[in-house]
Amino acid sequence: MKKLPLILSIASIVAVTVLYILFFTSGEKAGSPESDLKLTDKSAVAGEIVFIDIDTVLDNYDMYIDYQDEFERKAKISEAQLSSKQKIYQKDLNDYQYKTQRGLVTRSEAQQIEQKLYGQQQDLLKLQQDLQIELAEQEQVTVNIVLKSIMDYLKEIQPEYNYTYVFANRLNGGSIFYGSEKLDITRDVIKGLNEKYNRVSKESSGKE
Repeated sequence: MKKLPLILSIASIVAVTVLYILFFTSGEKAGSPESDLKLTDKSAVAGEIVFIDIDTVLDNYDMYIDYQDEFERKAKISEAQLSSKQKIYQKDLNDYQYKTQRGLVTRSEAQQIEQKLYGQQQDLLKLQQDLQIELAEQEQVTVNIVLKSIMDYLKEIQPEYNYTYVFANRLNGGSIFYGSEKLDITRDVIKGLNEKYNRVSKESSGKE
C-alpha cells in the first residue's frame, strides 16, 4: 500500500491507518466545507517538510465521500438480503414449534423439518460470512484507491512546493504536535484532488 517512498515517508504508514479507521468508523463529518478553505501561499512555503490534516482532506475529498456513499448503499443491500433470509428461517422455525407442540406432525415428519431447518441455519451463517468478507474486501480496496490517489497527487504537485516529505496529521493519534501554518498544504491538496477527481469523472462519463 506504500507507493511513495520520498514524498510520504513516515506519513505513508500514518495515512494508511487513518484512512482505514475513518472508513470503518464512519460518522458525522466535522471538517470545514471546501468553499471555506483558503489556499496556501505557495511562495511562503519553506523547508523540505510540509504536512496535511488527513481528517480534513477526507471530510472534503469528493472521491472518498462518493466511495463511502456507495459502500453504505451496498452494505444496506447486503443487510436487507440477510434480513430477508432470516425472516424466512424464523417463520419456518415458528411453524415447526407450533406444530410439534400441538402434536400436528409425526416424529418422522418432525425429523425431516429439523433437517431442513438445520440446512437453512447453515446457509444463513454462510451467507452472513460471505457478505462480511465481501464488504471487508470492498472496504480495503476503497482504502487503497483513495490513499493511492492522494499519494499520486502529492507526487504530481511536488515540483510546485519542492518538498521532500509530507506528513499526515490528525487531531487524535496524529504524529505532529505543532506545525507552522505556512507548512500546511491541506487546503491546496483538497482543492487539487477534487478538481482532478471531478475532471476525470466528467471525462469518463463523456466516453460512456
